[in-house]
Amino acid sequence: MMLPLVLWTVVVACDSGSPAEAANAVPLAVTTAPVQTARYRPQIEITGSAEPVRSVQLGFDMPGRLRELKVKRGDVVEEGQALATLDASMASGQHTQAAAGVAAAEAALAVAQDASDRLAQLGDLATAQQRAQVEGQLKGARAQLDQALAGERVASTSLWHHTLRSPISGVVTTGPDNPGTLVGAGTPLFTIEDLSALRIKGSAPETAAWLVEGLGATVRAGTATETAPAVVERVIPSLDPSTRRLPVEIRVDEPPPWLRAHAFVRVDVSAAEEVEVFAVPKGALVARPDFAVLVVPGPSAAPVRVPVTVVGEESDRTLVSGALQAGDQVAVDPPQGWGE
Repeated sequence: MMLPLVLWTVVVACDSGSPAEAANAVPLAVTTAPVQTARYRPQIEITGSAEPVRSVQLGFDMPGRLRELKVKRGDVVEEGQALATLDASMASGQHTQAAAGVAAAEAALAVAQDASDRLAQLGDLATAQQRAQVEGQLKGARAQLDQALAGERVASTSLWHHTLRSPISGVVTTGPDNPGTLVGAGTPLFTIEDLSALRIKGSAPETAAWLVEGLGATVRAGTATETAPAVVERVIPSLDPSTRRLPVEIRVDEPPPWLRAHAFVRVDVSAAEEVEVFAVPKGALVARPDFAVLVVPGPSAAPVRVPVTVVGEESDRTLVSGALQAGDQVAVDPPQGWGE
């Protein structure tokens, strides 16, 4: 929509300030247009990488020789599923030995308990020395059993750690090819990625106060035309110290097949409500050094430079925010250097 234009005759001021020169100043015809109000829904584009919602790197807690691979790259695994095992012959023997120790300690405790029960039946006939001796044997048998049980738990835990299990459900994206390899404790062997959802971490301008959690968004990969729905999952209420921008996280649930993990994506986010801004003709915007418009207070008056922020564009006008008022007359296509 074209805005009505008004032709103002403005006297060009003289730098010297001489009355004679001011009297001979040549009037300058300047076309102006009124500032109008408009409704605008703020929106921004956030770029980033679409990462798995969860990802873990896994390795054994102890060194050993890789005995068996139970999965391969590309397999879908469930939480708790076995991925690989180490040679557990030594650990298995230690566990068997520990279990035998528990059985022996239990037997010794049973003998000591039986002796204690028989002594109790004697009542006052048992001497204090006999009671002390049997009580000491019973306490010693119980302590030996506790020690044997602790050793059995250690051996059982060691044996359990010879099998590597996935802590999450997901897809195996990295993993070894062949068994038989010696691996160190903590060496990463597998990567499991939960691809049921993707998360994009990006940033927004500091001025995007309207950006809040829960806003709907659309995601597109690179230059692709397909889009997928998303939601603003998290807005960190602290600017990045290096960029002075607002960290934002966007989540895509059930991503379509064309949206791959680790792909570069663009996210379009719009505000929940429209806000009121100002509309000026495109020719009214000057950029020396920052964006501004030249407000003409009236005939024969010098223009006032008003800084503005461009928030959007329409076919024939620019939407801006700044210290303007509806009805202000702004210069359209002002002469070079005029108003500076």
